[in-house]
Amino acid sequence: MFGSLGAPELIIIALVIVLIFGVGKISGLGRELGTSIKEFRRAVKDEDEETRKAAQQVQQTPYQQSVQAPPPPPVAAQPPASPQNSDPNNRNTPNLF
Repeated sequence: MFGSLGAPELIIIALVIVLIFGVGKISGLGRELGTSIKEFRRAVKDEDEETRKAAQQVQQTPYQQSVQAPPPPPVAAQPPASPQNSDPNNRNTPNLF
């Protein structure tokens, strides 16, 4: 659609805009556009400096909170060993041989 716009077409469009708005209005718009771009760049630069200062303050301040390790998991209670299986030389067991 816009691929066929060449220099002559753009010049005609610019002339129509100048006729509609006038030269004074267009120059004022250009001035305002330039001022707003400068203010935008200045605001971005100020924000970057504030972010950098905040990052430096975070790096310089020691951590106030101590990090504690989580408690170990509870150990499951083991059933007591039966007296017959605990000692292979137990004399209380019946002799089957």
